[in-house]
Amino acid sequence: MKNKFIFWLSLVLCIFLPLTACSSSRVAKDLMADVEAADWPTNPDLPSDDYVKAVSDFSVNLLAASLNQKGNILLSPASVYLALSMTMNGADGKTLEAMKEALASAELTEEELNEAARNWITLLQQTGERTELFVSNSIWVRDTYPVNRTFLQRNADYYGAAVKALDFGRPEAVDAINDWVKKATRGKIDQIIDSIDENVMMYLMNAIYFKSDWKDPFAANQTADRTFNAPDGPVTVPFMHQSAKMAYLEEEGVQGICLPYVDESFAFFAILPEEDVRSYVSELDRDTLSRLIENQKAADVELSIPKFEIRYEDCLKNELSKLGMDIAFGMDADFSRMSESGLSDLFISDVRHKTFCRVDEKGTEAAAVTSVEMSLKSMPANEKTLIFDKPFLFGILDTRTNLPLFLGIMENPKT
Repeated sequence: MKNKFIFWLSLVLCIFLPLTACSSSRVAKDLMADVEAADWPTNPDLPSDDYVKAVSDFSVNLLAASLNQKGNILLSPASVYLALSMTMNGADGKTLEAMKEALASAELTEEELNEAARNWITLLQQTGERTELFVSNSIWVRDTYPVNRTFLQRNADYYGAAVKALDFGRPEAVDAINDWVKKATRGKIDQIIDSIDENVMMYLMNAIYFKSDWKDPFAANQTADRTFNAPDGPVTVPFMHQSAKMAYLEEEGVQGICLPYVDESFAFFAILPEEDVRSYVSELDRDTLSRLIENQKAADVELSIPKFEIRYEDCLKNELSKLGMDIAFGMDADFSRMSESGLSDLFISDVRHKTFCRVDEKGTEAAAVTSVEMSLKSMPANEKTLIFDKPFLFGILDTRTNLPLFLGIMENPKT
């Protein structure tokens, strides 16, 4: 009897344990497993001047549009730009035009935008010693949504986007997406979504991680507390100190510095206007910022700058609406190139942005993630509900003439 019990127990385990393991491994299905993405150039050309101008314009415009946020602000325009560029590959008509306008890229063709993005991503990740920069892109699709294969192929070819299909109704779906975020940002941002609404069909995500040492590190023993004059009153914080020849930025009413990292493909800049910084940013444009940085001059500078660590989070719908792509967030949005059937059934329901940055004596570590959430539009219901639970008009009609034979008002059926 004992041997028979062991036999049946072993049989049950042999059947159900593989099924359980298989089920847990299928939380996410790779939609690109049978699709080969295009090869990327090893040594691409620099992005065109038009693309550089577009991203620069978008960067200062997005910051200016974010000035209504109180306290510290930290954006990654590059992350937002790349996430929206992927999304734009599914837009059409006026929605496509509005998104290109918001991204300051109206003069660029879709092919030019995609190729420039691919080349820029490639160049960004070609870092030197003691510098890390990783750009990650992904698309997460509800497993019941008929996503357009051409749309996915384009984002795989130009953005290296991984594409996963998930059952968004399972709790593991949130964990899978947040695990990707945590891994892509090296643990600096651990989540981007808390839950998934039943109307959400897709997320398009970009993550950027950067870490590099200063070319000329600050001496830790030179760090000392100083007063920082915050808007709400003075605060005491640790300031790093360095006295050396460095890149100095100067225009009327503005001073700044530009500090290279050990990989001089990257640098940190800080600008200190005489006027209120928010007023300055509100008037800032790409030409002014470019001119200020390009006209840097070597000078002997005694620099004091606070150490800081900042975390920032915002929904960017209002900011992007200000930049002209309001149509993408409403029922008139046209993302018909995302659907296999060509239906214009999706709109952008959220653009969530999270960032992190730490600046200390050794260098800088920063991370960002941008999530573009695509949801089903509200479809008009075919079924009507009508409950006569209050006084109503009634009558008897001559249907040949549509004239009423009787008319009345029912106020209380009980009397």
